[in-house]
Amino acid sequence: MNNIEKLQQLTQMTRQEIADALDVESETVLAWENETIMPTVSELEALSGIFSAQLDAKGIETQKLAHPIHIRLSVDYLLNLGITMSDWITLKWSFEGQWGSDKLAVGFFDNNQLTRIVETESEFVAAFAGYLILQTDGEFEPYIDEFNDDKEYDWRLIRHSGETFTDVTRMLVTTELTEIKHG
Repeated sequence: MNNIEKLQQLTQMTRQEIADALDVESETVLAWENETIMPTVSELEALSGIFSAQLDAKGIETQKLAHPIHIRLSVDYLLNLGITMSDWITLKWSFEGQWGSDKLAVGFFDNNQLTRIVETESEFVAAFAGYLILQTDGEFEPYIDEFNDDKEYDWRLIRHSGETFTDVTRMLVTTELTEIKHG
């Protein structure tokens, strides 16, 4: 389960455009999406670069802020394993501009109740040591608070403005997550 098809949707790139950019057949890209064959390391890096450039352009198009340092998506995000600090900044840059004043954040849930929001880069680093694990062995990974008796929290990527929250996890990652009803 990788994020190649998800990134095609987010960047609005066709399979053929990706194939042309990498000088491979469209069927090869489809096989990567379906995980019937694995891209090489250099192909994974090239895919990360292509998608990064597209998300960067999307941010430039919609953000009113000065442009940040160019950032690349990680291969871990491409493979749906985790979100690095670089991925986090890239996703925020790409989408917050079109969301107006809404922010991309991570919400922590305990018994289906939202208990904490991580929104800034410094909060992201403090909460996840700069790396949010998405899944291992095809299973969603909860957040484990090692400073609080290893208490487990569900988490979601959320779009929020004030008291309004929208779960955007499925929009940004392929991982199948159980539904949380927050109130």
